[in-house]
Amino acid sequence: MYYEARHFVNILQEEIDIWYHSYSPTEYQRTFKMQNCIYVENYITVDIDVSRLSIRIRFNNNTYHKSLWDNEEVNVLLLMNNGFETHSGWHKDIPYFGYREGGHFLEKAMKRFNDSNEFGITVRAEY
Repeated sequence: MYYEARHFVNILQEEIDIWYHSYSPTEYQRTFKMQNCIYVENYITVDIDVSRLSIRIRFNNNTYHKSLWDNEEVNVLLLMNNGFETHSGWHKDIPYFGYREGGHFLEKAMKRFNDSNEFGITVRAEY
């Protein structure tokens, strides 16, 4: 089952890379830290009661950045996946800074994995 977990992470990494290369920023320089911020835990848990395989995907420290507006830590991977919109401030109308459509690479990776999995394993997000 570790193979299937690794397979899902590879698909997710491909989707992140596709999203990452879909545009080139002009207002800032990328750190490229987000591209390599996911990994599969070294164990897999099986819930016998519901015959469910759980694959835990973890984020390393490169996933978290300090917000520009306060001292809060932000999970950039989820922020870029889901998108965001600022409703006030001088930057609210600046694309990729005040607002950004989500890349939905997590959902795309789950669909690709679920559609191609020959073992009947289903991936779902819990975040």
